[in-house]
Amino acid sequence: MFASAGSGSTVFDTPLGPAGFAWTPRGVTHLEIGHADAAATLAALAARTADAPAPRRLPAPARALVERLRRHLGKGGEDFVDVPVDTPQASAFSRQVWRALRKVPAGSVVTYGELARRAGRPGAARAIGRIMGANPVPVIVPCHRCVGADGRLTGFSAAGGTVLKARLLHVEGYVRDPEHAAGLAHLSRVDPKLRAIIRRVGPYLAVPEPRRPDWDTLVIAIVHQQLSVKAGQTIAGRVRDLTPGPSLPTPSEILALDPTTLRACGLSNAKVAYVRDLAAHVADGRLDLRALHRRDDDEVIAQLTRVKGIGEWSAHMHLIFHLGRLDVLPVGDLGVRMAAARLYGFPEYASPAQLRELGERWRPYRSMASWYLWRALDGGGLK
Repeated sequence: MFASAGSGSTVFDTPLGPAGFAWTPRGVTHLEIGHADAAATLAALAARTADAPAPRRLPAPARALVERLRRHLGKGGEDFVDVPVDTPQASAFSRQVWRALRKVPAGSVVTYGELARRAGRPGAARAIGRIMGANPVPVIVPCHRCVGADGRLTGFSAAGGTVLKARLLHVEGYVRDPEHAAGLAHLSRVDPKLRAIIRRVGPYLAVPEPRRPDWDTLVIAIVHQQLSVKAGQTIAGRVRDLTPGPSLPTPSEILALDPTTLRACGLSNAKVAYVRDLAAHVADGRLDLRALHRRDDDEVIAQLTRVKGIGEWSAHMHLIFHLGRLDVLPVGDLGVRMAAARLYGFPEYASPAQLRELGERWRPYRSMASWYLWRALDGGGLK
């Protein structure tokens, strides 16, 4: 394919942002994707391929691959098994793994353990992870199709990380959670405006973090109220450092601390009172955090809003981002209201009543609709 193309490199736009690759007569040596802009893509490519300058005119094989990548990153459907790669530094086992991976079709995934078995070395899942992380030609060798044993998305060798990995899988038609797939199909069917946003933004990523305890999630939510992300992270880190271990102080430990100690971490007097009230509710059993996972949405809101400093908006955020509920409509969120106004033609902010009326068509996936409105406002297509 590249035998008559000499050596070179190119950077170009795609529906998923800038991309670039370098080649020799033997094949593609590196592919870069996921960088912020074309300049960063070019710099990353140049750092890896100093001897592959961009030609004045792309040879035909390079032009053909550019167009195939653009099509695939927009709508999926391309197969790159025929594209040769030139990676002389790779081990024989790495090449064997890549050959097995290139047989996994778009829209499908394979676990590290299964890929190890297909490559002839069962039990080498950890080695597979290292090989995926060092893959110099992502997309062409589709390491984004390799997932953890539980199906969760793990690291990705390209600059965009797991977010880009999720978008690539979305473009190819793979959605890990069947309920998310049903939600995307429903919203696309009932709301053409949302359908356009979903196409631009990609997969639904408001996925709960299972390793974060319920208690930590609520404390961090209180800490972050009306603060920048960086300031909230700094203060939460100081609170975490009050006791040994990776987690925040327990409810009983919070209640045992002098309030001035919490104030010294950067918490306002009001937030000290909120955190202590949350700790008291958990410590005496008025708030059973584990039981919230079994409660319906209205019960969760009622339980949480009995705590000082946790209002309906905070309860909605806990339902969506920690409990993974899919049919929550945060009518008090200014971002959702602003995005709805811009998308559906309301002046400045959609009212809660207007948002509820819109939300009727989105049921039972109003959380997903809200998330796409947030993302649209953040750069997913709203002016």
